[in-house]
Amino acid sequence: MIAAVTALLPALWLAVVGDPLVAAPTPSSSGPPAVAAAAPAPATDSIWAPPQQREMTRLELRLSPFLGVPTNSWGGVGEARLEHYFRAPFMVGLELAPLAVVASGDGPGALAQARVHGAYVNDYFAIGLGLGGQLQRFGRSGLSVAPTHGLHLSLEYAYTRAPNRYTGQPSTGFSDVLATLAVPLTRRLSLELDGGLALQAWAYTTIGLRHRLVGDGGPGTWFISGAFGGAWLTDRGGCNYTADLASPCSGSAVSFGPTISVGLERRF
Repeated sequence: MIAAVTALLPALWLAVVGDPLVAAPTPSSSGPPAVAAAAPAPATDSIWAPPQQREMTRLELRLSPFLGVPTNSWGGVGEARLEHYFRAPFMVGLELAPLAVVASGDGPGALAQARVHGAYVNDYFAIGLGLGGQLQRFGRSGLSVAPTHGLHLSLEYAYTRAPNRYTGQPSTGFSDVLATLAVPLTRRLSLELDGGLALQAWAYTTIGLRHRLVGDGGPGTWFISGAFGGAWLTDRGGCNYTADLASPCSGSAVSFGPTISVGLERRF
């Protein structure tokens, strides 16, 4: 009996702990691969329709100065916007668009339209209205109303109510149009076409690039833009034909030439 138990003990030991002289089997290379750490999910937002940022304020400045082709003339056209976007799909802001300055002949002339602006803004389009005033040195000053449409194609056209330059009577009519087309090239870089045209005889157009320097589009984001093109600016006074036809018109300033545009936008 003792001899039988003694013979079984080595067999039980090997069954429990295994034979130390036998190497553990190496996993087959054809077996299932080890589970790797999950990679971060790629961005799924479309570069054509990224989500509209909410609860943020944006400040944008843009300026296109130039030295005129006519001797001793110069000018520049620009715009400034301060806008706040709410959690709901609405925006309110202040805008100075356009701001045009031109110098020649009778000295510097200027035209500016300042408005309070509000809009409905979702991920795909925006529609709004601005109300303010138009100021012009040699021409007519008056009320400015500007409907807007946007996102990648931003269109703003203004109507003014001011004294008629020939009769002096108050009149309402189309004033100007501003347009910007942004074509995304990457998530950070866009091709931009920018331009404006006014019945006060000024026009400009530029083509360039807009780059997101830092940030994700929300607070803390910086954009910079640069472009080149051409501008033609005129600030002319009016003639009152109900008065003496021999009397001269008021002053004027005219200039045109190639321009380089620079822009900066900050979101906070």
